Amino acid sequence: MSDYFWHTFLPKIEAGYTPWLRDHGSLTLRIQQRCSKFSVRNMCDCLMTAAHDETALLDLPPHQKIYTREVFLLADNQPVVFAHSVVAPQHLRGAWQALQHLGNRPLAALLFAHPLVQRAPLHYRTLKSNHPLYRRAIVALDMLPSKLWARRSLFTLHGAPLLVTEVFLPDILKLDK
Repeated sequence: MSDYFWHTFLPKIEAGYTPWLRDHGSLTLRIQQRCSKFSVRNMCDCLMTAAHDETALLDLPPHQKIYTREVFLLADNQPVVFAHSVVAPQHLRGAWQALQHLGNRPLAALLFAHPLVQRAPLHYRTLKSNHPLYRRAIVALDMLPSKLWARRSLFTLHGAPLLVTEVFLPDILKLDK
């Protein structure tokens, strides 16, 4: 179960990651303000089997298929964040229907523009090479780090939860503070 344990506090981390992990605003906006060209590369819009900790947070039965969106956020054509968002399929017909039509547009526009979206506190953890999100995030990297820092938060709209996990890639540290 330790593979799925997330902290409510920010553990001791390498210098440079703290401001990115602690920021409660739009990560997309923060990156856009620190680069010349921002873009989103959509990698997946599909039903996948959810991880145990995801179904627990979304109040779904274990091993359920959930709608999954995975993208890379790019700053000046360099991937700086791998974002993994999951929601129960039934909420795609309701509160989160716009999610499946985002394509290469950022999710932040939907999350931070809607006045009824509520955000739960951030949770943090390191991802090692045995974690599935680590393995999916490193496809964009030339050199493989021993770990990656991640944070996640539950967003709720009309009682429907959406879990967003952001995995910070090493090039995030190259952006101006």
